[in-house]
Amino acid sequence: MKSRYVLLAVCAIGFLLTAQFATAIDKIEGPWMWMITESPAGGGGAAVTDDDGIKDATKGKLTEEDVAKEGITDKVLKVKFAENYKWTEGEIAAVGGNNINDTLLKIKLGPGGDINDHCSYAVINANSKVTKKGVEARVGSDDSVKVWFNGDEVHKNPVNRGAGDFQDTFEVDLKKGDNVLMVKVCERGGGWSMFVGIDAALDYNLKFKGFPVEPAGKLAAKWAEVKSSY
Repeated sequence: MKSRYVLLAVCAIGFLLTAQFATAIDKIEGPWMWMITESPAGGGGAAVTDDDGIKDATKGKLTEEDVAKEGITDKVLKVKFAENYKWTEGEIAAVGGNNINDTLLKIKLGPGGDINDHCSYAVINANSKVTKKGVEARVGSDDSVKVWFNGDEVHKNPVNRGAGDFQDTFEVDLKKGDNVLMVKVCERGGGWSMFVGIDAALDYNLKFKGFPVEPAGKLAAKWAEVKSSY
């Protein structure tokens, strides 16, 4: 009888471990393209979740919807932002309660130090080998978050909170080939963090259709050419 209980206990533990690994979703570290926009002093976070920070920062020349649909294209790169901020490539840590702020400091985007009352925009291309609907996706954010997938708003949580891991679950529809993912996180104060994952085998890159991929040397020259036009 005792051996039977031991066997049942071992089976239960095995089932729980299998379930845990089956539902595990890796966090997308990048590379992402980043931009930040300033919010009213003391009025960031949840209060500006639905404000189009990109439209305000570019004086109407570009919108959140434009970037969410197209990704980072040559056209997008040529639009001037407030404070002369430029789209900048960078990876984000999969852990930590201030990983957005840490990323911005590392890539030298923004005013530096502890940044409050700003929204970040992270854009990445997710290449899929198959078409699949209703794929589970997760995010965690400090503070509020909004997510677009191929130009469609797929998740929003206008909340002021802390985050060190996933918190919200939603679904996305994958197209075979390229899929543009954009995540907006609006910071009010304290930590500034983002965690994003999709439960699918995807290749994450910056190979957006409107910005041709070229050999490293030519690509560097292209970036220099785009930046010199600002």
